[in-house]
Amino acid sequence: MDETNITLVKYKSGLGVPGIMGPKPESAVEITTAPDGKTAKVVKTKFEENGREESKKESQMTSEGVVSVLAQVENLQKIPMQSAPGIPDVFGKNTVVIVRKGKEVLWAYTPGSGGCCSGCGAHEEEEQQVTANVANEHKEQFSSIVDSLSEAANSSFSSK
Repeated sequence: MDETNITLVKYKSGLGVPGIMGPKPESAVEITTAPDGKTAKVVKTKFEENGREESKKESQMTSEGVVSVLAQVENLQKIPMQSAPGIPDVFGKNTVVIVRKGKEVLWAYTPGSGGCCSGCGAHEEEEQQVTANVANEHKEQFSSIVDSLSEAANSSFSSK
């Protein structure tokens, strides 16, 4: 059985907004389950204002935490992936999520964060349509899942 890796990167703001400067990360959480699915390693990273790594902590997640995380991964996979290039942050959480099993990407949400863009205004209509096509139910589910994954990661540090 392959390990499952869940990566959450929280940005201060600006995720999916075109511009010269990309968004700056605030924090990252990486949860990697053991191949047997009974434990997981959790790595939390905080970033400085300039985007450089400030601190990194590691912890182990209990089997109960892993069960919760894997259930959230299953829930996440029920939400349609938003993969159009340059899409705005349609879920509104300023958070990138990538889930892998082994080397295979099971689910990913990585809104285009811009960089320099010529004719950016030409994409506004397309962006509005992508945003309109995301059901409020999916936005709420995404928000709840991201919160649950973050909470599970945080609890692995507080249980020590």
